[in-house]
Amino acid sequence: MVNQNPSITTSLSDWEVVQSKISASFLEKSTELPGYKALLRSDTGALLNVCKKGYYPMSNASFIRSVERFADVTNFPIEAIYELEGGKKMLGFLKCTETFEVGGFEFKDHLMIGNGHDGQTTFFVGNSNMMIRCGNRFARQYRALKVKHSRGLEIGVERIQEEFYNYRKSLRTFYKTLNDFSKVEVSKEIHDSLVARLANLSREERLGQAEISTRKQNIVSTIEACFRTEMADTGYTIFGLFNGLTNYTTHEMGVTADNGMSMFNRAERLNLDGYNHCLSIVNGHQLLKSCDLPVFADLIA
Repeated sequence: MVNQNPSITTSLSDWEVVQSKISASFLEKSTELPGYKALLRSDTGALLNVCKKGYYPMSNASFIRSVERFADVTNFPIEAIYELEGGKKMLGFLKCTETFEVGGFEFKDHLMIGNGHDGQTTFFVGNSNMMIRCGNRFARQYRALKVKHSRGLEIGVERIQEEFYNYRKSLRTFYKTLNDFSKVEVSKEIHDSLVARLANLSREERLGQAEISTRKQNIVSTIEACFRTEMADTGYTIFGLFNGLTNYTTHEMGVTADNGMSMFNRAERLNLDGYNHCLSIVNGHQLLKSCDLPVFADLIA
């Protein structure tokens, strides 16, 4: 298989992560801070991270090379490679050539490769999908491939092939789950439980024992509007409710253009929390007692 877009333009090619000693000055004497080092951008000198000496960053060149290797193995074209948060994090997207449908609605999927110089983000593989009808997005990491930063970090072809298999297996499971979502009708209790979760309402606020702030009232109203719109178009099911969630996080949370496909922002964390909530409901788990689920929309009318 041949990488279909090996020369894609990316700002990561313009700079590299460099390591530097950390020195402290006291009474005109400079002393090196033992056990630690700084990670800097080679172009601007901006600080990316202060870490222990045992931490070995993956170079930008190695990251780009890994994305290209994934493209070679999967035969998925590279759609984008870009940096986030001033270069502390980076993502590569490969366009999945398979098509998926749930309830008659088409989805476009991307294989997502990520890395970070921030000391918290490992090298990982995930996926990001988009509902063609409305552009709603959902992204997640796979637990199978999260590689910590150690000496000689390189992702070999055999490991990539293994993870591509895991990706396809996980993808089939994900879309089967969405299909399961489409078979479960939404009750008022289920609707309200997800709204309350997304709006971060306390138990007292849900029960009407505490006043809901104007800010939270506005959030509740916006979420409910997204739910109404999506369920009217895609069905009054958990699938429609989940589409309302991704509509809210994609179009109403003010996600900036450069990280619209990112899984590092708050929108994607809400998506994952909401997805797991919906999954638990479909699997028959009792998440909340009925007494915790009043029609709280009446409380803010």
